[in-house]
Amino acid sequence: MQENPYYVLFKEQISVYTYEDDPNDFPIFFTNSNLNFFFINLKNSNLFIGTIIVGPVLESKISGETITKIMDAFKGEVNKRQLIEYYQSVPIMDKQQLLTISLLMYYLIYRKKLDKTFVIQNNQDLTPDLIEVADLDLELSKGRRNFLFHSNLSYERVLLDYVKNGRVDKLKDVFDYSIVGEAELGLLSKRNRLRSEKNLMITGIALVCRAAIEGGLNDETAFTLSDFYIQQLEEVGSLKAILKVTEKAIVDFTNRVYQLNKAKYSAPIIECQHYIYNHLYGDITLDNLAELCCLSPNYLSSLFKKEVGIPISEYIQQQRIEEAKKLLVITKHPISDISTWLNFNDQSYFIKVFKKFVGVTPRQFRSEHSSGQNSTRS
Repeated sequence: MQENPYYVLFKEQISVYTYEDDPNDFPIFFTNSNLNFFFINLKNSNLFIGTIIVGPVLESKISGETITKIMDAFKGEVNKRQLIEYYQSVPIMDKQQLLTISLLMYYLIYRKKLDKTFVIQNNQDLTPDLIEVADLDLELSKGRRNFLFHSNLSYERVLLDYVKNGRVDKLKDVFDYSIVGEAELGLLSKRNRLRSEKNLMITGIALVCRAAIEGGLNDETAFTLSDFYIQQLEEVGSLKAILKVTEKAIVDFTNRVYQLNKAKYSAPIIECQHYIYNHLYGDITLDNLAELCCLSPNYLSSLFKKEVGIPISEYIQQQRIEEAKKLLVITKHPISDISTWLNFNDQSYFIKVFKKFVGVTPRQFRSEHSSGQNSTRS
């Protein structure tokens, strides 16, 4: 992790907003030296507890000219190489994405949904462009039954409850009731309208993700799924395609919770499954898993086969292939790199195992999925 040369400056700036007497009850955004942040004040029964700060992020790669200007502001107190390395380590994210994250984080802390327009209008640091988008989103929402989180709170609660409890059998009724009518599907000719729908569905997937975690789904699994489907949303170019991806995401989350409830594995097996998922890119051994569960390797192996139905080694392969499928879809990394990252001995062995579980080769899988995305965008 790079040392932050701005720590003292940020601390001073944040202290302006985080005061105990009347802490702001919404995310606060601020920018310092091209770095963007937001923070949320924490309170319990009106008692100020502290502050959560998220950042920094950059809106785009920073230029050498900007670095020089920043150096001038420090008056030689910071080494230029150190400064460049620090900025190179900062992730890139636009303010729209940062705003979405702030709304989700606020909801996870207080279980209270904030209006995006309200947050923007109370933050001078958010750009006028976001204010225009927020106003447009608000206008587009009038007269419509939006899918999730706007006009029908009871519907939202029902859906999230179904996800949390793995009620796959109930989802069709919810979809039939809520999805935007067919008459509106031809109206998305302007890019800003399409952006509005994507933002709405991204918020929906984030809350569905949280509901699935509450239902017992592993955190890392849930967040990876969320990233996977949000990236798919960004790739599509029509309302029909957006709704299709969103429905698929909701069904996937709900089905995974259902499978967890159905399986009812013992605590050691669940702990093994979570460890395996979180270490797919590392070396996973039976001895490590046995030590984690405080069981003998032979007993754990027997117990895993009895409860899950397949040996631990096969389960690990299966999970790595599932991870490979995601990488093949959402990245352009060479197949050889993916097989190496996921600890397969060589590419030919990876292809053999992949075909065993999926029925096609990795190249065929990537090609078929790409074709599907292209036809969706056309």
